[in-house]
Amino acid sequence: MPALPLPARSPAAKRAPALAALAVATLALAAGASHAAGASAHVVSIYAPRGAGGDCTRVLPLRRVVEGRAVLTGAMRALLAGPTKAERARGYGGWFSAATAGHLRGVRLVRGVAYIDFRDFRRKLPNASSSCGSALLLAQLDRTAKQFPTVRRTVYSFGGSPRAFYEWLQREAPAASPGRT
Repeated sequence: MPALPLPARSPAAKRAPALAALAVATLALAAGASHAAGASAHVVSIYAPRGAGGDCTRVLPLRRVVEGRAVLTGAMRALLAGPTKAERARGYGGWFSAATAGHLRGVRLVRGVAYIDFRDFRRKLPNASSSCGSALLLAQLDRTAKQFPTVRRTVYSFGGSPRAFYEWLQREAPAASPGRT
């Protein structure tokens, strides 16, 4: 029986094995560079609302990859940057965006309390102090911070002042405790 001719491969099909090999090599090189630098990647969640709804505290997880050991710090930085353009196109929103990116001053964890300090972003989020607005803001912050089992409570501040942060939201500042920012 004569051999049947093989169907002709398209140019794209001919390039596929080479592209796959290039992708594997690129990933291996990137992983080697990351490992050489001592960095490790962690998948975390940031929380954002999706669509309009009556529940001011309903937020959903969006995955992010953060580098290094300070995963809470990385998650907070990612939260302050807000949803990506693609996520916004899918209906995600919330208070955080490019306008608030870079506003994290520091994060400390003391006996289960995360002290998270921001550069003042009140002028960038003027409506966040409404009752529903503050509930959403705190839901986004708290869900992002409390995804980590080492975080039982949170205290937020502007420039080291919890009072400034909570007065802006028309809420009582948490009681002072050791390790206050």
